[in-house]
Amino acid sequence: MKQAFLLVLIFITHSYVLAQKTDTCHYELNGVILDEDTKDPLPYVQVNIKGTQQVTITDVKGQFHFTGLCNEKNVLIISCSGYCDTTCEQHHEHGKSPHIYLKQKVNSLSAVTVSVAKPKEAGTTSISQQSINKETLDDKPTQTLAGAISEIDGVTFTSTGTNVQLPVIHGLYGNRVLILNNGLKHGFQNWGSDHAPEIDISSANNITVVKGAAGVRFGPEALGGAIIVEADPLHLNEDMRVDIGTGYQTNGRGYNVKTGFGKGMKKWSYYVGAGYTKIGDRHTPDYSMTNSGKQEISANAGIRYHLEKWDFRMYYSYVSQDLALLRSSIAESGNLLIRAIDSEQPLFIRPFSYDINEPNQLTQHHLGKAEINWWYSKDSKITLRIGQQFNKRSEYDVRRNAYLPIIDLNLATTDVQLEWKHPDWKKLDGLVGLQLFSQNNDNNPGTGTTPFIPNYNSIRYSGFVIETLKKTKSTYELGIRFDYINNNVRGRETSQAIFRDNYHFSNLTSSLGYLLRLSDNSTFRTNLGAAWRTPNMAELYSFGQHGFKTSFGLLRYSSDENGALVTSRVTLMNQSAVKPEKGLKWVNELESQQGKNNLAVTAYTHYIQHFIFNRPVAVIGTIRGPMPVFIYDQVDALFMGVDFTWRRELSDKLSGTYGISYLWSHDIEKNEALINQPPIRTHLKLAREVHGLGIFKSSKFTISPSYTFKQFQAPRTIRPEQLIDGSVQITTESEIFDFKNAPNGYFLLDVSWSFKWKGIRCGVSIQNSLNTRYRDYLNEMRYFSNEVGRNFQFTINYTIKP
Repeated sequence: MKQAFLLVLIFITHSYVLAQKTDTCHYELNGVILDEDTKDPLPYVQVNIKGTQQVTITDVKGQFHFTGLCNEKNVLIISCSGYCDTTCEQHHEHGKSPHIYLKQKVNSLSAVTVSVAKPKEAGTTSISQQSINKETLDDKPTQTLAGAISEIDGVTFTSTGTNVQLPVIHGLYGNRVLILNNGLKHGFQNWGSDHAPEIDISSANNITVVKGAAGVRFGPEALGGAIIVEADPLHLNEDMRVDIGTGYQTNGRGYNVKTGFGKGMKKWSYYVGAGYTKIGDRHTPDYSMTNSGKQEISANAGIRYHLEKWDFRMYYSYVSQDLALLRSSIAESGNLLIRAIDSEQPLFIRPFSYDINEPNQLTQHHLGKAEINWWYSKDSKITLRIGQQFNKRSEYDVRRNAYLPIIDLNLATTDVQLEWKHPDWKKLDGLVGLQLFSQNNDNNPGTGTTPFIPNYNSIRYSGFVIETLKKTKSTYELGIRFDYINNNVRGRETSQAIFRDNYHFSNLTSSLGYLLRLSDNSTFRTNLGAAWRTPNMAELYSFGQHGFKTSFGLLRYSSDENGALVTSRVTLMNQSAVKPEKGLKWVNELESQQGKNNLAVTAYTHYIQHFIFNRPVAVIGTIRGPMPVFIYDQVDALFMGVDFTWRRELSDKLSGTYGISYLWSHDIEKNEALINQPPIRTHLKLAREVHGLGIFKSSKFTISPSYTFKQFQAPRTIRPEQLIDGSVQITTESEIFDFKNAPNGYFLLDVSWSFKWKGIRCGVSIQNSLNTRYRDYLNEMRYFSNEVGRNFQFTINYTIKP
């Protein structure tokens, strides 16, 4: 950016700048100021944080350092004799930082807005993780949480159609991946592959993916990793702002609008926001996907009050969704089921419509949180976090009484967390925490069916200790956690007789991590984490139809003397062989920035004892027609993989990022392939950024080709007709199979252009620009339909500062 009397150039280089947040007013910011022409460091330059009394002077290497900052974003006032001034705003990514270059002209003041890098949660310093900022999320406001993070190497999603998507980290998903929503474990019906978290990403300020076993820090459901969703940070000392955003997409004729406003004063800050999304039937390159639309309404609000040693925050969010599921996934006869799976296109196709009919899911999610932070000394803090969530879910199916939900559930979640960041003790920096987590689930009467999962009350008591020791270039991290979980279950047998069970699990979890700064530009981290997970209620008690299939949990089926499936009784936990999952994950990551190259390699191995998964076992007749039957099973499994990312600055305006992810997974108990595991995926992203292009303040062009390989580790295939006519006999002990071959690999090309003009940020993007016909192996609707075709998306975001 160039203005009269000053040129300030800010760009990402290989030099070291670290900005880290340890608590509300303990941000740190380091930087370097250089001469633009000679690239020499500028000593004795005065640097001031605007709006504060903090002032420092650069040393002989041009470096400056601030501590005790209250905000992630700060305006630097730079005073330098012989140099000039302007105002420039720059946002840098985690692990990267700006150098500030000044051009010699006249005496001046320079203001530079710098956003500090997002910190890592205690207990995850040695675990691989990546973040996505708000600007990136705003580019695709109608996407799901899983879709938003799927560009991260090692992360993808499993889905049931276009609306229901679950994040997958290194082959694991569901309640093996913990979702932390504004500091609280997101309390929703987290079971199966057809229940997505009710989170509006347009209200998120930042999303971080932790790609390791983070059970010590976050709890049992972080066996596979964690996703941290953060709301508006409620910064102090910020001018009033009004955010307005809207967008339109051609595929599904979808539109969305969002708005919000907030202000940060000396002691108070607040933010209020709301959003609405409406999408009709999506279409593939050849046909309309009847009943694939969605409607979403969201609202959120936060308030903060800050004193010298105290910080008080309250937050509330609401999300309401109506999600359609593909109508062609329902078959009324054996012949229709066979035809539906064999057909190149769905058997049920109607003209485009915004209507959402059966099958569909109606959900409402409320989240309320209060948080108190008390700094009783300079480097010590006590945090109390209390949250309450209420989740209502109603699912409708194609049946005679379609107006009645087939599943109707209320889930209430209470979360109380007490954390103590203790003072440094013998060079140890640590966090001690206690947690009480409870859930009450109730089926509402009137569905006319046996409840798919029973009523239950679950309560968990937890305690953890995490200690970090830093020595010159090394950081050591040790954590230990104890959990006790008690479940009280009430449900119905097939005879409608009531069954009851009460059982508990307990476990000790630990992690050991090491981080080594090989140089100013290279870091190696390794983490060995033990984690565990108790079976969820669907894995234990699921019974009957759900979506396009019928499922039976581990305690709802057995085998007769011939190995045939028997579902007439419920087994009590203490009479079963069901065990909690226990995993051991070793993750190693090397990050290096040399010149214009930035490399990151992550290698991992994950052994899970008693791994629970859902697999096909039969086709049976039901009132609404024949349905595929799936059962839950337990085996010992091994996951091994590598994520590789290479970013290169090809020129001052052009950059390229290449990535590839590979996962090998296997049932080592029976020596066979697992079902529904991510195939190899590779991608390239070329981005050209231009400042001052015509009337635009800045402009960015991006082209993103990717290729997803065929899943060559898929299990064998047995056609539905082979099970219906009895030509193939299957028992509960038979080798894993699938109803359809894994789809072929496919190439996708996405392009986008974003620009800023007078405070307005606009974007135009094309997903699947070549209109490729393909099916995704991790989408359960691949049995019945192709994926969506070409989609043009237009977005406008404007921030008003009165």
